[in-house]
Amino acid sequence: MLRKAGKLWTSYRSYLPSVRFSSTKINNPEHFDEFSEIYPDFAKTPIMGRRNELRERLERADMLKRRMIIDIPEFYVGSIVAVTNSDTNLSSKQRRFVGICIRREKEGLQHTFTLRNVVDGLGVEILYELYNPTILKIETLKLEKRLDNDLSYLIDSLPEYSTFDFNLDPIAHPSGTPVPVNETKVKLRPPPWSRRWELFPYKGIDNSWELATPYKKRKLHKTRLNEWMKYDLIADYRSENKFLEHELAVEKEMKEFEEIQHKAGMTKKKILRSAQRQK
Repeated sequence: MLRKAGKLWTSYRSYLPSVRFSSTKINNPEHFDEFSEIYPDFAKTPIMGRRNELRERLERADMLKRRMIIDIPEFYVGSIVAVTNSDTNLSSKQRRFVGICIRREKEGLQHTFTLRNVVDGLGVEILYELYNPTILKIETLKLEKRLDNDLSYLIDSLPEYSTFDFNLDPIAHPSGTPVPVNETKVKLRPPPWSRRWELFPYKGIDNSWELATPYKKRKLHKTRLNEWMKYDLIADYRSENKFLEHELAVEKEMKEFEEIQHKAGMTKKKILRSAQRQK
C-alpha cells in the first residue's frame, strides 16, 4: 500500500505510529532522547521492503562527510529557516529564501524539507533537498516547534501565519534550555480547501469543522481517518518498540566519525549536538 500511495502516506505520517525511531528514554546520559526530532534524515525507512543494511550504512557515511562540508543547524517543523543556494541565472550567483519549515520528509540522502513564505501576497513553497550540493548555507533564524509535525494546512490559512521578513535577524536560543513549542492555532480561510483538514487530527487548526459549509456537513459526517486504530492489535508494539538500537548505533557512528576527524586535525566541528544540551 505504502509503495503505491506516496502522497497518501505523506498525509497519514503525522499521526500514524512511527516505526523508525525510539521515543523510549533510557538512563544513558550520552543518549539524545530528542535524536529522532533533530536528525529525521538518519531514520530508517518505514517501508520494510526498501531496507538494506549495507546501503543504509554507506549512505550514512556519505551524509556525515557532507555535513563536514556544510553546517546543517538544528531546526524543526515550525522553525524559521533561511537557505542560500547557488543560482547561475542571477548576477550574484546566489539566491536566499526565508520561510517557515512546514514539512520534513524522506530518509537518508533523499531527505527534503519545505519552506513557505508569502511574497507580494502570493504563497511560495520551496522544497529543498537537505544534501543538495547547490545549497551553500542553512540558517535557523528562530528555533521553535509547533503543535503538529506537518504544517501543510498553512496553504489554506490566512497569509499572516506564513508571512516573514526576508531581513529577519536571527533570534538566539539560550543554550541548555528546551526548544520552545509555539502553540499558535491558525485560522483557515473559508472552504473549499485544498484538503479536508477537518478530518485530520491536527492540533494547530482553530475549529476547522465549524468553518466547513453547511452543505458539506450534511453530505459528509464528521469522521476521523484513523478510527481503525482502536482495532489494531499490535499498535502498542509498534508504538513502544521503536528501534532504540538503531538510534544508539547511529549516535556511535557519529561520535566515531567526529573523533577521527578531530584526531586528523581536519576540523573541530561537532555533528552530534542539541541546543537544549549545549552549555
